[in-house]
Amino acid sequence: MKQVVRDWLVKKIGQIESVRGSALNREGDIVAVTWSATIIHIYLLDELVKPRSLKKIIQDNTRVGVSSLFIIDAALAPSDGVKTSPGDTLLALHMLFKDRLYTYRVDANGQPLIGQVHFKAFGRNDEFEIWYGPNVEINHLPSYRAWIRNPNSLKGDWLVANFGSDSFWRQPDYAAGRDAFRQRMRHTQTYSWSKTTNGTGRLDSEEDDQPRSKGAPPPRWGIRNPKLERSYAELGLTGMATNEEVRNAFRNLARTLHPDVSKLPKEEAERKFKAVSEAYTFIKLTKGW
Repeated sequence: MKQVVRDWLVKKIGQIESVRGSALNREGDIVAVTWSATIIHIYLLDELVKPRSLKKIIQDNTRVGVSSLFIIDAALAPSDGVKTSPGDTLLALHMLFKDRLYTYRVDANGQPLIGQVHFKAFGRNDEFEIWYGPNVEINHLPSYRAWIRNPNSLKGDWLVANFGSDSFWRQPDYAAGRDAFRQRMRHTQTYSWSKTTNGTGRLDSEEDDQPRSKGAPPPRWGIRNPKLERSYAELGLTGMATNEEVRNAFRNLARTLHPDVSKLPKEEAERKFKAVSEAYTFIKLTKGW
């Protein structure tokens, strides 16, 4: 997937009006040169590196006047809507790129996409609510200086770049939509707690996946929704997938798995078709689509 996104991104960045050219360097990273002679190195991360490793890259680039842009695999980002402590690396990237981090993925139709994620301050200083924004249109590539105070391992004044998109989390329509999304999440967010029966034990994973019922213990915000993640995986998607992508993925699978048309043994086809149907239904109910 990384190679597909990288090749696609080289072409997209090369089409930006302010960019003179883009290509891959010997290390396989994207290098863009603007008409104002600004050089930008773009890194696709398929694993989270430690802040000090990020600092080494940014420090070396800044020293020679090169801006840096990091885009992480979408699977490394927290799920939309959860309340969690993202960790130093994600927080550092979030601060570098003006309160957002960028993600990459390939949808069910093979189309590469760049997403954006905002961490909304919530409760404690180290706790945030995760907000997913719209996919990024690759039309701009501004470079600027970012002063980072926290985490200390990345403290400094650095040359960075981003895609110049609007602060989606400040738009009134988006904020109103988040309020509605939050209400839905309250009814579907999973939770876990220790049983008191016989003094030990935990609820099993299936019980953890159930929507909260009246009188149940309050959910522990920030934990993941295993059933939602499994449902996306059943359709071959990640939690970044849009309504249309989920719908298309289900339709494509249904065409090959439906017992009336599948080449699989009838019993196996019925089982797999039921699994993707239930996954599709659960995603729709959870997301309110």
